[in-house]
Amino acid sequence: MDIKKITFIVVMLLVAVISFTKLAPWAADPNNHVHTLEQTEDKIAKVMTLSGGAAATSATISLLPGDLCTPIAEQLAELAKYFLVILCALYLEKFLVSLSGYIAFSVLIPVACLLVCASIAFGKKQLRTIAGKLAVVGIIIFIIVPFSVWLSDKVYETQAARVENAVEEYEDLQIEGEGETSFFNEFTTITTETVEKVSGFLGSLLESLAVMIVTACVIPVLVFVFLIWLVKTIFTTNVLTLDTDGLKALTDHVKSKE
Repeated sequence: MDIKKITFIVVMLLVAVISFTKLAPWAADPNNHVHTLEQTEDKIAKVMTLSGGAAATSATISLLPGDLCTPIAEQLAELAKYFLVILCALYLEKFLVSLSGYIAFSVLIPVACLLVCASIAFGKKQLRTIAGKLAVVGIIIFIIVPFSVWLSDKVYETQAARVENAVEEYEDLQIEGEGETSFFNEFTTITTETVEKVSGFLGSLLESLAVMIVTACVIPVLVFVFLIWLVKTIFTTNVLTLDTDGLKALTDHVKSKE
């Protein structure tokens, strides 16, 4: 083995060590993803407010006698379940922001470097191709989650006013009844104004739910599907291999022109 190959192997081992000991902890450090995590935390806070608001409002109006508000109470309770699903998706997104980079730099990149070393030491060109593909996949995984969050934020910003409006409506919502006491009983009836407020809050919740589903679920899923397609394309094609026959033909063509 000549000195050039040994030097290249040493460089690849150094890159693997740096990736594992320096880049992986850096990528996993939440302090390096402050803006992304703040945006996600803001969404989580709003979803928790709306989910709790829907559940609390449903429980309150279900105490009223009669069946006048039963459909609204049932609809609000159902919406609270959907907001819980969105909350889970946002927490998963929050965890993946740091975890994806850590996986890329602590596993995929070092393994790719080791495969390059093995290909040089044993003369296996196929290992070099696999290493290149692993490195590309690692970089894609590192980039794809922040990109997904960034794209979701851009879409969310265009409709953020709807979500803010729903939060404000819930904070201003006061369910009042007409009766001899301040407590709900069989003689209590809900005021028309309160019915209108609850109905308006329900409509705002539906709009907010649509916005959150698109930004917290649909866009990340589409980005993830794109990632799967891209990884599949990388591993099922020879995009990282050099077409020697084509290169030789091009060289011969250039020489013939000279």
